Amino acid sequence: MSTSASRTVRLRRLGKIVERLRKRAGLTQGEAAELIGVNRSTWIAMEGGKSSPHRSNVRSIVEKFNASPEEAEELLALAARPRDPAWMRPLRGRIPDRYGEYIDLESGALSIKSWEPSLVPGLLQTEDYSRAHARNLPGSTPEQTEARVTARMRRQAAFAERGAPLWAVIGEAALHYDVGGPDVRREQLARLLEASGEPNTTIQVIPFSVGAHASMMGSFAVLAFGEAAPPVVYVETLGGDLFLEEATDLQTFRDTYAHLQATALSPADTRGFINKTIQEIEGRAASNGRVALAQE
Repeated sequence: MSTSASRTVRLRRLGKIVERLRKRAGLTQGEAAELIGVNRSTWIAMEGGKSSPHRSNVRSIVEKFNASPEEAEELLALAARPRDPAWMRPLRGRIPDRYGEYIDLESGALSIKSWEPSLVPGLLQTEDYSRAHARNLPGSTPEQTEARVTARMRRQAAFAERGAPLWAVIGEAALHYDVGGPDVRREQLARLLEASGEPNTTIQVIPFSVGAHASMMGSFAVLAFGEAAPPVVYVETLGGDLFLEEATDLQTFRDTYAHLQATALSPADTRGFINKTIQEIEGRAASNGRVALAQE
């Protein structure tokens, strides 16, 4: 089941802490709401991560539910935190709301595991590759294209600064699509090779030769948030984006990802595979150059 597109990771974290405090106190939602002086629907929305509570209500929860110093500090910080990262605010209205929602989730993720059958993951794209891809999205204007590129580059910088682990399984097709032309493609593969040596990044490729495998129907990402909130599976589709949180959905995608990891080349073999692909591109470029000289 998909969640509302308006739910942010900040509100989900806050709601989970509030729920934990209520259950620890042995109160129903109605009793908890009465204790801090709000109606039951307001409490349910807050606990479910669907609305941003007033700081006065958060203070009442801290005081009346015997929150630990650590819980109090996190609750007050979450209540005060603005919805968007500062760099995102100028881009609102220039990128789709669903993309903005994913960025909001990603900005709070402690780790990400992604599967992309035919596209280099956004957190690993070069600027030129990102632009070539965004330019070809249906209905994309030049302004929207540049906004997407800006968002993608800033996402990468923010994620790298936090040092959160990224595990990316990529289909071989992503290495072969000539996105932006041979030079852009070669630069993108070189970036993947570089990223594969970074301590917080693991990359695996599933080659065509493996045949059928666990997820041939589309991309997804599993975002983990630690104890403050349950994981979220993000599935991007032409009909709309899904944010899945049900335990059965999470288990299905976790199992699928484990199969993908087991099917893919090892990280070391992946580096060799990418390097070989780069050499093939360079070999074709040199051969074409020789042909062109011969024809002059």
